[in-house]
Amino acid sequence: MDTKIKKEFKWDPYVLLRNDQVSAFTCTHFASEDKKVLYIMGEGFDFRMNLGLQSLLQQCPSLSIHCFLIQYDEGRSSSSKRYKPFVKENRDALHNLVDARHITEKKIDLWTAEGKRKKRVGDQNVADLFNDPQMLQPYTDIFVDISALPRGIYFSLVGKVQAILDQYFVDEEKNFYLVTAENAGLDAKIKDYQPDSELSYVFGYRGGSELTSDKKQTIWLPILGEGMAYQIRAAYEKIKPNEICPVLPFPSKDPRRSDALLIEYHQLLFDELNIEGQNIIYVPEQNPFEVYRTLAQTILDYNETLAVIKGCDVVISTFSSKLLSIGALLCAHEFKTLNSVKVGILNVDASGYEVEKDGFDESVRDRSELFLLWLAGEPYKI
Repeated sequence: MDTKIKKEFKWDPYVLLRNDQVSAFTCTHFASEDKKVLYIMGEGFDFRMNLGLQSLLQQCPSLSIHCFLIQYDEGRSSSSKRYKPFVKENRDALHNLVDARHITEKKIDLWTAEGKRKKRVGDQNVADLFNDPQMLQPYTDIFVDISALPRGIYFSLVGKVQAILDQYFVDEEKNFYLVTAENAGLDAKIKDYQPDSELSYVFGYRGGSELTSDKKQTIWLPILGEGMAYQIRAAYEKIKPNEICPVLPFPSKDPRRSDALLIEYHQLLFDELNIEGQNIIYVPEQNPFEVYRTLAQTILDYNETLAVIKGCDVVISTFSSKLLSIGALLCAHEFKTLNSVKVGILNVDASGYEVEKDGFDESVRDRSELFLLWLAGEPYKI
């Protein structure tokens, strides 16, 4: 457990576990027979889909567990359709882990027709699956595994579950965990196919940028990842920020990753968007709580500086790995709870994904690391 977040922030101290620490924790925590687990996860082609659940059941094979499987349809034209055999392989592996009687499958549409145009609704549809708070009542421990879920889905999903626990179960020690199998190398090999041209803010985290008429200064915090120049430009045109603070991963597993990103985006950042070098923010690649802390402090500083002109609105966009994206989500949730600065999340989705040829190689798979973030429950009770 690390205790670096300031006292006024929600997750102070925080609990972040990785690899063997996750196994050791689950083995001890779920040793008693009174635990009932709800494991929420997504179905997809990503081989990391079952890694978290597999680790949990290896340590606790007799655990009372119910799996809530979210299946999402990207549409008939999605490039991801070519990876259907991998989806089936992952589904079969899930059924070998958990009896079908203990799996609830829920399908959601990512799109709806709006005249001759399509509107992305997956973020609201996944949140609507949990409109009844009593769904969580029977369980002592709730997991959300985002390993095979796209950003546009897990932002709303995690936010909705956290909001339910904050509002309806504040006096109960329901433990809430977020799990992901992190592999920045693999994430870089999974490319967006036909990114959305019509952008919107994530359901539940629209912030002030679409809703306010105060004409506040808008600060944009884009978290950068490889091969996302089109998405960055599209987000910029949507937001039209007054100031930009690019967020780069450092330290990272590849010590030169942030330098490589600066080289890749040099013309975009400094020539097109006229970013000042001192505006660049560095955050640790594998600690979402530190990402959350750094972004939150940056937002507080900007709002204080701009207080004489009514403060600011902030938009966060994530073009990088899941761990970095989680930090952005925690930050937006923090300010939504505080109801102080309006912080929105603008996510650039795509109609599907394409995986580079070596993205399925075992040498790439073997680099995956399992992370567990404990977001609510026993450690946070006073």
